[in-house]
Amino acid sequence: MIRILLRCDYLSVLPKLQEKLEKSGFLPVGDGEEAALFVPQLSRSGWEKEVLACTARGGAVVIVRKENIPEAERLLKGSGAAVLPHDVPFPVLVGVLQAEAKAGERLFAVCGEIDRLRERLESEKLIHRAKLALMERGMNEEEAHRFLEKQAMDRRLPRRAVAEEVLKERVP
Repeated sequence: MIRILLRCDYLSVLPKLQEKLEKSGFLPVGDGEEAALFVPQLSRSGWEKEVLACTARGGAVVIVRKENIPEAERLLKGSGAAVLPHDVPFPVLVGVLQAEAKAGERLFAVCGEIDRLRERLESEKLIHRAKLALMERGMNEEEAHRFLEKQAMDRRLPRRAVAEEVLKERVP
């Protein structure tokens, strides 16, 4: 099931909408682990921030009155949120929700890859600083590289941990 955060100003509509969504493979939740966000009207203050926070973690679908669509699109421009009229047919809504959920999955995967690459880059920077510290102590670049590699293998530590130790020894 696709987890979604369901927000609705029309409390009389909420139970029926939840039931229909559950039958269509969605699981409405209230803990923020959403794939989509519903905001039926623009009356609630601060809803734009909620949608933008949602798009940072997944997909967002904003449902507004027809007359409010231009304002919602203007406020959410560039966020990736889909803006739909409140009388959108349910099959269309389900299709848009599924597309937004897939977009959210891709975004989550890309963010994870970016974090992994950022961590790897930081490790490489640290290792290069450790090599420089070893070179300042009289080793050439090849010897410094070999020293870090050998220490990591012999002690069964990541190269980053060995580099951190080398840099700590350097600090008086």
